Amino acid sequence: MALKRTSEPFIISTSISEQGANTFTQAQISVNLNPLDQEVLLVLAADIDAFAPDVVTGLNSAQTVSISTTSRTTIGGIGDSNVVASQRIDVKTDGVDHVAFDRLLNAGPASSFIDYISILATNNFFVQTQGLNNTSAKGGSTRLWVVRAKADASTYAALVNSELLSE
Repeated sequence: MALKRTSEPFIISTSISEQGANTFTQAQISVNLNPLDQEVLLVLAADIDAFAPDVVTGLNSAQTVSISTTSRTTIGGIGDSNVVASQRIDVKTDGVDHVAFDRLLNAGPASSFIDYISILATNNFFVQTQGLNNTSAKGGSTRLWVVRAKADASTYAALVNSELLSE
């Protein structure tokens, strides 16, 4: 794969809030790539800070935030090919006691063999959020560490095609 970095690393931060309690909500984030120059974004790392779910007597609650390369109609998980990162915070109850569980993908390169965790080949990415049994709307914040790169023609065509087919 022929990719040549054309910028220093920089950060893209955003936040999202549900339109109503426990309602799937998605935001589209533009990154303004230049397709004529076959420009892509290499995602070096991702961080998600989902807001804490409510503690509701007698009910389990949760809040999830995901980042994807294409639009989704549901929250994504790391088992989905178009998902860059995902975090879910659960509050479980037995009716008396409540215990919180936080599941976050370690979304940074784990070794020197991996230079990036994802590639954005089109002009946007998407952030989704949805709660479960919360009394008010929740959401979260995200941060991507990225670098601009130029792909050769065949690599660029393959990346764009792969991204669009992963919807």
